[in-house]
Amino acid sequence: MITGIHHFSFTVSNMPRSLVFYTDILGADILSDVIIHESAEHSVTRIPDAKLRIVQLSAYGGFIELIQYLSPIGKPLNTRTCDTGNAHIAFVVDDMEKSYRELQRKGVRFKSEPVVTGFEPGTIVKSVYFLDPDGITLELVEIGNE
Repeated sequence: MITGIHHFSFTVSNMPRSLVFYTDILGADILSDVIIHESAEHSVTRIPDAKLRIVQLSAYGGFIELIQYLSPIGKPLNTRTCDTGNAHIAFVVDDMEKSYRELQRKGVRFKSEPVVTGFEPGTIVKSVYFLDPDGITLELVEIGNE
C-alpha cells in the first residue's frame, strides 16, 4: 500500500543550467549526482542502452529529481498547463509579493502576476506560475488570513 510521496521528477535538457536554477535561484541542495547506464536486463525506463545523469535535490522538506538523458537525447514537449500529462510543483511562500519580486530580479520568467486563486472562510490563497529553464511550470502559493 502507498504510504507517502518520495520525490517529484523532471527531465531537463541541460543539467548545469537547471542546477543553477534549482540551487542558486530556488535554494535547493544537491544530495547526489550520478550517471547511470541502463542495460536491457536492468532498466526502469525500458529505453535500450539509456545513459542518464540523475541529480537528487532536497528542497523545503521534499525531494526533486532532475534527469538529463545523455543518450538517447529527448525532444522538448509542449508544456502548456492545459495539455494532458502536464505537471508542476507548488512551493509555499510566506510573502507572495516579496518572493515574486525577488525571483523576477533573478530573471525568473512568470506566466502572470500573482492572483487570488481561492478562498476559504478566513483564508486567502494567492498563486502564480513561473517557468524553469526548460519551460517546466512551477508555482508559488501563499495561504494567508483575510
